[in-house]
Amino acid sequence: MTFYFPHLHPALLADSEREALPDGVRFLDPGLGPSDSPVHQLPENAPFDRRTAKAVLADTMRFGEDVANPREIAVHGLLQQAQILAPESGRLVQAEVERSLAGVGTTTDVQSDPLLEARRQAQTLLLLAWNLEERMLDLRQIDAGLRDSWSRLGESVSPAEEAEHVAAPADGEDSVETDGDAMAVGTMLSGLGLPEPDEESLPWRRMLEAFAVLAPGHDLVTAETEIALTLREAGVPESNGVFQAPAWRLSGLDRCPSARPWLDVLVRLACVAPAKGGA
Repeated sequence: MTFYFPHLHPALLADSEREALPDGVRFLDPGLGPSDSPVHQLPENAPFDRRTAKAVLADTMRFGEDVANPREIAVHGLLQQAQILAPESGRLVQAEVERSLAGVGTTTDVQSDPLLEARRQAQTLLLLAWNLEERMLDLRQIDAGLRDSWSRLGESVSPAEEAEHVAAPADGEDSVETDGDAMAVGTMLSGLGLPEPDEESLPWRRMLEAFAVLAPGHDLVTAETEIALTLREAGVPESNGVFQAPAWRLSGLDRCPSARPWLDVLVRLACVAPAKGGA
C-alpha cells in the first residue's frame, strides 16, 4: 500500500496534485477518520483504536491549553489511554507508564517494548496533525465565504452597469468623484480575506518518522516539490523521482539513533509533479 505524505486530508491538495497521484494511494488515518472511508487507511500497527484515539486527542488538547511542554502533553495523553484500556487498574497502569516515560527501570510490557511507546507517540503526533489540518480546512471555508460576501457587497455598492447611467450634475464633479470612490471601495472589499493558512500541518521530517513507525514497509508519495528539493540537496539517493533511504536519513539525521533503532527501516518516497492544466 502507498500512503500520501505528509498531509492526512486529500482536501488539502490542489486538483492538479490529486490528479498526479498514482491509483490506489491512501491517506493515513490516525484513528479519527470515517471507518468506511475509501481513501483513508488506519495502519495495522496503530496502538490506539478509534475510540481510544478520539479520547487521547480530546484529553491532549484540553491538557495542552495549560501545559506548553510537548513531552508533558504526550505523557498525559498516554496516561489517559492507559485508563481507558485498563480502568480496573488505572493507578497501577498510570504508575508504570510514568516510570516508562521517565526512563525508570521496570519489568512491565511498556518498559520492555520501547517500540510500543514509539508507536503511541507517533500516533499521538498524527492525531494532533489531523486536528490541525481540520482547522486549516475550516479556515479555508470561512475565508472563501468571507471573500464571497465582500465581493457581493462590493458589487452592491456601485454596480458597473448602473454607474454608466447615472446623470452627472451641472458641475460634473461630485457625482463622478462619489462613483469612483464607491467603486474603489467595492474593489477593495472584494479582495479582502483571511491570511493564507500555513499549508504544512507539522514539520514534515517529524511526520516522516511517525509514518515510518506506524506504517513500516509501506511506500510514500508526495506532490510537495519543496520536500524533493530538500532531499536532493541532502544527497539522498534518488532514482526516477523516487527517494530510497532509511527513515533516519530522510528525516535529516546523520546516523540511526541507538535509542530509536526502528528508524533504520527503509523508506521509499516518490515525488510526483502536479498535472498540467489542473486547478
